[in-house]
Amino acid sequence: MEVGMRIREISLAVLCASALAVPASAQVATKKFPWQPVGGVQNVDVTTEEVVVGQVRFDLGSTLKGTPIRKSSAKVRVRIDNNSEQDEEVGVAVVVFDKEGNVVAAGSNGTKWGYLGKGDRVYYDIDFPYLYRRLDEAASFMVTLETKAKPTKHGKTTTTEEAPPPEPTPIP
Repeated sequence: MEVGMRIREISLAVLCASALAVPASAQVATKKFPWQPVGGVQNVDVTTEEVVVGQVRFDLGSTLKGTPIRKSSAKVRVRIDNNSEQDEEVGVAVVVFDKEGNVVAAGSNGTKWGYLGKGDRVYYDIDFPYLYRRLDEAASFMVTLETKAKPTKHGKTTTTEEAPPPEPTPIP
């Protein structure tokens, strides 16, 4: 009986230690909104921790005329604010639906190099180059925001409020 208890204690300790060693996982938030842009702009609130998608600006665009290319200039411009105390890796997707729930436009964008700095704002353009023909039938849209804090050399995330490491205890 004592051996089984000791094995459980060791297993629990190993599990706790490995959980602390794993870098922070990505955060994700998804919200659906009714299609109500005014002049193409609609304020939204999609938040992970303290990173926020606060506004989308739809541009229904047009297709290239007089060429064999059938690509649209339709897009959405997404405003993202990093209100956290850490640099963040950011990804965002927008999917537009008609009243029956069919997808009429979809796209994504995000951090390609480096990180979105703490306190910074960025705008991502998300193109709808090929799935756009029924965008005028939009009834709702969904925004998904995915973030992951920048890891430090030790695998932890950075914050400005981290406590300094403890002083070593002198050996008597």
